[in-house]
Amino acid sequence: MPVRLTAEPILPLTLVDRVHERLSDWILSGRLQPGDWLRIQELAQTLKVSDTPIREALIRLQQSGVVETTPHVGSRVRRFTRQDIEESFGLREALECYALQHAGRRVSPATLQQLKQQLKAAAAALDAGDTGPAVAADIALHTELIRAAGNARILGLFASLRDQVKMFAGFGNRTPEGPRRFLQMHLRLVELLIAGNIPSAVRLMRDHMQLAKENSLRGYFGGKPPPSSTDGADRRREAALGRTRAKVSIGPRQQDRPRSARGQAAQRGDRPNATTFTPQDG
Repeated sequence: MPVRLTAEPILPLTLVDRVHERLSDWILSGRLQPGDWLRIQELAQTLKVSDTPIREALIRLQQSGVVETTPHVGSRVRRFTRQDIEESFGLREALECYALQHAGRRVSPATLQQLKQQLKAAAAALDAGDTGPAVAADIALHTELIRAAGNARILGLFASLRDQVKMFAGFGNRTPEGPRRFLQMHLRLVELLIAGNIPSAVRLMRDHMQLAKENSLRGYFGGKPPPSSTDGADRRREAALGRTRAKVSIGPRQQDRPRSARGQAAQRGDRPNATTFTPQDG
């Protein structure tokens, strides 16, 4: 009786796939910097393709959050804030730790051994100064653990973050300790799964996400990351709230309150000196 095998079909890469892959590599490597404009005709001439695959690849990159497009203006490499990176890793931590709890006993020993060998090969390449295999092994490990969980929705969410995952992994690899430390954690994670120690594997995944987030922040911003993009808004809200409170009578009636020198001058009819209001929130 013939053996019946089932598998997803292997699809060849389309021209759009190849353009998308090339643009992703340029962004990841830093050849395209945050804020760089992505001119369709220039990219088409450089890659020797028509405008159509460039447009479709840019749409994919926009959907994954790596490129931002302004109607009637154009597309450019997205500038990430600290909040962007923190939110991305927060989502990944929630998804991957949940998935790991279900995938830990589903992933086959053969697959774990294969991942382990890939990580060891990446470590050897890293010794030779090549970080590419380390990034590839990183993505392969996380993708396989998500897939093994058997949750199509989590897999879909992770797939939508794939470009950002690759991009942030590249940022983390810009720090001296990043690639080697991540490989060590990945190897330890696989060993824990081989041993069947799921709780320790989940704890290690959380630690890994925290380290990856901090390394990505340092790598992307070249040192200490700037404040979150919400900080300025928070300060403005606090300042506005403070001004509102100052206008509201609490306790004694307004006319019973001690007046400031300016208030006393205004009561006497004196004209105060003109002043310029300078926002304090930067």
